[in-house]
Amino acid sequence: MTALNAGLIVAFIGAAAFVVVAVLTARDRIGRLPAIAARDSSSPSLATIDLSESAKKFRVFGWMLVLLLYLTAVFCLLQGFGDLRIFFHWDQWEAFFGSELSDRAEIELYSRFWMAIGVVLVFVGLWAQWRLRRRTA
Repeated sequence: MTALNAGLIVAFIGAAAFVVVAVLTARDRIGRLPAIAARDSSSPSLATIDLSESAKKFRVFGWMLVLLLYLTAVFCLLQGFGDLRIFFHWDQWEAFFGSELSDRAEIELYSRFWMAIGVVLVFVGLWAQWRLRRRTA
């Protein structure tokens, strides 16, 4: 894998996640939560929310997508940190595995690749959360 290919893959995954979130959390699909009055801010759970059934379903799907994005991001970040550990302790890994390992520069690229995907997915998850929480003014 080259740096250009890795960058293109990260961009494609980020764009795909962005499009899925944009389609799933479109305003006409999920509606908007009503504004919380100042007197009700102490107990926001008591406010009634009048959303259609399909909006409620799409909100549930949206929150499930946010959870999936965060879990995938954690997996990718852990992969990146694992590769980074191999990169910093290269001599020990090479002594144990020998020629079965890729070269050190490729391991560094894999580490950056996985971390970049993780960061992109975290930002897309945050954006999806923001869209699901927005309220009317």
